[in-house]
Amino acid sequence: MSIVLKIISFLLAYICVLTVTAFGGMFSEKSGTVALSLEGSMTVGAFTAGIVMYLLPSSVPDGLSAVIVILTAIISSGLYSLLLALACITFKANQTLVGTALNILSTALAVVIIKQVTMTEALPVGNSRLSFMRFYEIFNFDLFGLQGVKFNWLVFIVLALIPILYVVIYKTRFGLRLSSCGENPASADSLGINVNKTRYIGVILAGLFAGFGGLLLITMNAEWEFANGASGFGYLALAVLIFGQWKPLYIFLGAFIFSLFKTLTIIYQQIDFLAVLGISSYFYLALPYVVCLIVLIFTSKKNVGPKALGEPYNKGKR
Repeated sequence: MSIVLKIISFLLAYICVLTVTAFGGMFSEKSGTVALSLEGSMTVGAFTAGIVMYLLPSSVPDGLSAVIVILTAIISSGLYSLLLALACITFKANQTLVGTALNILSTALAVVIIKQVTMTEALPVGNSRLSFMRFYEIFNFDLFGLQGVKFNWLVFIVLALIPILYVVIYKTRFGLRLSSCGENPASADSLGINVNKTRYIGVILAGLFAGFGGLLLITMNAEWEFANGASGFGYLALAVLIFGQWKPLYIFLGAFIFSLFKTLTIIYQQIDFLAVLGISSYFYLALPYVVCLIVLIFTSKKNVGPKALGEPYNKGKR
C-alpha cells in the first residue's frame, strides 16, 4: 500500500511541476513569444528560494517562512523573465537565441551566487548544493500518517490553479486579447490592443508560473544541486506544451505521460520485478527525456502553434 501511495505522491507532484510551468509557457506563446527560457526561469525561482530557505532563521514562524519563500521564487523568476521580454519584444532579438542564453545564464548565476553565499563553509570546489531540511518538513507532510510517504501541499495550489487558468485563457477578455496577439497581432493592434504590452504580460506570467514550478520541484527534496539547474524540467514542460497543442487538457495529459516515466526513476528499485532486472540507473534517468524526444518526433509535425509565434511585432509594418 505504501509503495502505491508513494507512486501517487511523486506522480502528482511531477505532474504539477510540469503543468504549472507549461501553463506559464502557454501564456507566453499564446501572446506570440517563444517560451524557450522556462528552464532558466525555473532555475532562478528555485535557487533564489533555496538561498532564502538556507538563510532564513528558524525563529521565523513556519507559515510566514513558507509565504516568504513562495513570493521569493515567483517574484525573482518573474523579474528574470523581463530580460526575455526586453530583448525579444522591445529590441526584436531572436527569441530562440535569447531563451537559450537565459537558460545557460541562470545555471551560472545559481552556481556563482550559491558559492558566494556559502563560502564560509568547507564545501568542495564546484559544489553548489543547498540543504533545507526544515523547509522540506514545512512543505511536505506524511500522507495518511504513513512515515516515508511524503506529500507536498504546493500540489493543492497547482490543482486549484488549473481550472482558474483555463477560465482566464478561454473565458476572459484578457485571454482572448492574449490569443489574438499571438495569432494576428496586426488585427489586434487595429482593434486598440497594445500588442507589446500584452506580450510583456504573457512573458512575465510565464516566469511567475515557472518560478513556482521550480520551487515545487526543489521542495520535493531536502537538498538540491543547483549546478544541474532545474534538471531539464523546463525543457520537458516546453515539450508538454507542444505535445499538448497549447490546450490545457492536452497539456495535463502530456504532463501525466512524462511524469509517469519520471516517477519511475525514483521508485524503480522499490518495484520487485524492475529491481531484479538489474538495469542501470542511468537508463531510468534518461528514460523520460528519451520518451519526450520520441513523442515529439511523432507528434510535432501535426502540432500547429499560434500563427505569429516567434515573430516580433513591428507596428510600422502593419
